[in-house]
Amino acid sequence: MLAGGIASVDVTDSASSAALRSSLTRMGVRIVDGRDPRVEFAFGDTVVDGPEAVIRASRTEAPRSGADVPGAQLRADPLPRVSVGLDGTIDSPRGSDAAAKIAWAARGMPTTATLAAELRTATGAAVPRIAVSLVLEPKTAAFTLALAEAGCAVALFSAVSETDPEVAAALAATGKVAVFAPLAPVSGNGVARAMDAAHAAAVLDWAPELLIDDGSHLVRLAHSERQLALTTLRAAAEETTSGVRPLLEMAATGELRIPVIAVNDARTKTGFDNLIGTGQSCVFAVADVWDEATADYRGIAGTHWAVLGYGPVGQGVARFAAALGAEITVVEQDPVRALAALHDGFGANTSAAALPQADVVVSATGVWHTLDVEGFALLRPGAVVAVAGGIDDELALEALAAAGWSVTEIAPRVAEWRAPDSHETPSAQRAGVGRPPAGPLVLAEGGGVNYSAGEGNPIEVMDLSFATQLAALLRLLTEELPPGVHTLSEADEVLVARAALAARGGEADPTPPRSRAGGAAQPWHVHRYRATPDRGR
Repeated sequence: MLAGGIASVDVTDSASSAALRSSLTRMGVRIVDGRDPRVEFAFGDTVVDGPEAVIRASRTEAPRSGADVPGAQLRADPLPRVSVGLDGTIDSPRGSDAAAKIAWAARGMPTTATLAAELRTATGAAVPRIAVSLVLEPKTAAFTLALAEAGCAVALFSAVSETDPEVAAALAATGKVAVFAPLAPVSGNGVARAMDAAHAAAVLDWAPELLIDDGSHLVRLAHSERQLALTTLRAAAEETTSGVRPLLEMAATGELRIPVIAVNDARTKTGFDNLIGTGQSCVFAVADVWDEATADYRGIAGTHWAVLGYGPVGQGVARFAAALGAEITVVEQDPVRALAALHDGFGANTSAAALPQADVVVSATGVWHTLDVEGFALLRPGAVVAVAGGIDDELALEALAAAGWSVTEIAPRVAEWRAPDSHETPSAQRAGVGRPPAGPLVLAEGGGVNYSAGEGNPIEVMDLSFATQLAALLRLLTEELPPGVHTLSEADEVLVARAALAARGGEADPTPPRSRAGGAAQPWHVHRYRATPDRGR
């Protein structure tokens, strides 16, 4: 992860060096001398002529623990530095096969390893059955293996659109995790929907006691079509904002029958995964796909972005796109958030004003039909449309089709949508990427672009999120909570944050004990205008 990371810059051209340093600094990167052993990213002219020689001379490689195959005893070690050349060359020792990616992810999650050790101690001889419903990529696979190594029986469900089948197959091959996800590529939306429904039902039939959910889809399935699951399901933890919202509604109407910890709302999750991780991964995924899909791509600098929604995800998208030189306009229904965008240095305007000017539109709301048919009609031809994080139908694509819009895939993960009044000829429509676009370009079929067209959020923020999930599991295993939506305690947040600080070479002062409700330093009746100097006890 760049934000919070440590980098060196050894670029010959002074203007390029200054621009790179400025962008990295705006992303939250600390820039140090290339000889510093803490360097995680080394930027140079090329990976051979630039920083690579410095790395070979100064870097003492941290010893690896655990085998480089999934299912081995995995423990996190510092990751080797990655070299990036301005000529497009990259040198990363991660490896390209699924097993190597899982092992690499495990090495980069020291906080998860610490909390997993706590979980092993807490479970003792018991073997809790834990189901995990998350995007299946190397980091998630490493997380489920950490759960298994902590003495849990583990099952993992992931939808077709959110699964790397090579990683799923490698994880299943370990025999340590029951995998309810495709182990090979799946073609056809109908086939994918049927497979997802079957796998979702099957993972609940596996009879988990605890559930880590994403979007609260499995919790809601257990409360509707698969209520038999509630005979064994004791509690759950929810990963996302869009998942917490329906759970709050269920709790308000008395229909939520189990306790659910809103992990999403923990400071160690929202302030890092949503704000930093999703922001970085979405902006980079948009850039990668846009670059591959269009012949005239010239980078992000100078482009106009409309960011729909200014919660933590929208703030992160705006921050990272702006760091790369984009002009940002935020579209918000909440005037307080719109005002915050102005004070962060971005524009704030209505969708009617912002959408026609946008080169890139990113929906960051987690709300159904954020960009509807009327919004699409405002977009210029060639405008790139993506979803950050996201829920099903955040873009109204089915409504577009019903309104007569046509769609053509012009490149992998890029579809051009044309209005019914488009004057383009059929022969021009077939020209594909070599012609000027006739309509907006939707990335990753409207799914979350960071995981549908990229590799998800950086290891470092997922380490925090997974550790926060483990803190929630520890609480659910040791406390009897009533049905409803619960927050993670401040003590649990502190536990995760201190473990992460220790792993990353930082420290914080001890947390002082609170002797009074509200945390006031003095009794409430000690005030400026008191009649006597008695300071009270």
